[in-house]
Amino acid sequence: MKRYPLQTLLQLREHRTDAARMVVLEKRRALAQCVEARTRVQGELSGLESGRRTHRARLLDPPPPGVPWPAAMSQREAHIDLLGEQIAGARQRLSKAQEAVRQAEVAVQEARDAFFRAKGRQDALETRRDRWTRDQRALLERHEEAVNEDLMQARHHLARPH
Repeated sequence: MKRYPLQTLLQLREHRTDAARMVVLEKRRALAQCVEARTRVQGELSGLESGRRTHRARLLDPPPPGVPWPAAMSQREAHIDLLGEQIAGARQRLSKAQEAVRQAEVAVQEARDAFFRAKGRQDALETRRDRWTRDQRALLERHEEAVNEDLMQARHHLARPH
């Protein structure tokens, strides 16, 4: 197994964390687009349902002058049926849009989990580096103290008359 210098590993982990962060942002944008599409379909469905209710309420209104009742009724009923078909289509699209939102939410959560794993690895490596740096400084300080102590002993030893 090849061992890499600590700084190289840190750069690699930082790159992976940044890449994971970008994936999270991308997945969030995709989720926002799915939510927006679902909202559009919901609005369209509401409009169609409202239109159908309005047309049903006006079904028995008198026809315009010169149009016989049977023709007006059949035209109105046909329009209400058409709206019903459009509503059924909109409900199917809404169902698909809701499923897309669920899938996008799962993808965002998976991307977030991956980001936090990458960030945790990076943080652990940085902690290891910091601990190693502190240990090296402490070792150097102990060495300097030992050297100073040896110098003081030597100076004290030389300063004593024999």
